[in-house]
Amino acid sequence: PSAHWSPSAPSQVAPSPVKPSSVMPSQSSSVVLQRSTSSSAVASPHAVAAFLLGAASVLGFAPFTFFPVPIVTLAALAWLWRPASPRRAALLGFAFGAGLFLTGVSWVYVSMHVFGGMPPWLAGLAAALFCCALALFPALAGFVFARLRCDRVWTDALLAASAWTLAEWLRGWVLTGFPWLAFGYAQT
Repeated sequence: PSAHWSPSAPSQVAPSPVKPSSVMPSQSSSVVLQRSTSSSAVASPHAVAAFLLGAASVLGFAPFTFFPVPIVTLAALAWLWRPASPRRAALLGFAFGAGLFLTGVSWVYVSMHVFGGMPPWLAGLAAALFCCALALFPALAGFVFARLRCDRVWTDALLAASAWTLAEWLRGWVLTGFPWLAFGYAQT
């Protein structure tokens, strides 16, 4: 069959054209593989929205300095996280981080290609992988939020802020850190 098996998709037994009473014990029911309809598809509308929110967050930093933008985009990301499972919240955090870093640290490509002499394709690949590695920190914040939330608005707001702050602090320290585009910088 053209269906794809997915470990998250439950298998179903196909309805038999024969009446159940006429099935012999030696016959086994055929299993229909269900087409994977995972709700964590990368190109979902919420993931695209999270990516665009991350990209828009760059407007809060120099040279644009529209300081309220990161506050609004981060609040919108927390709103997207509220009903999400931990895995889904991590995916949304990753999409947000990818949008933020792909638009906000384009100078990494320039430094590797223009000043480092890297071929353009290699510099582009290295910069994209670097941005994806940085996007793991907002993914961590989303995962932590979704695992610990208690569905009380003010408590969840404090939890989202704490998870985000922890992720940004870790990003500034782990492996010597990369504190660029920390949201607090847009507010000073």
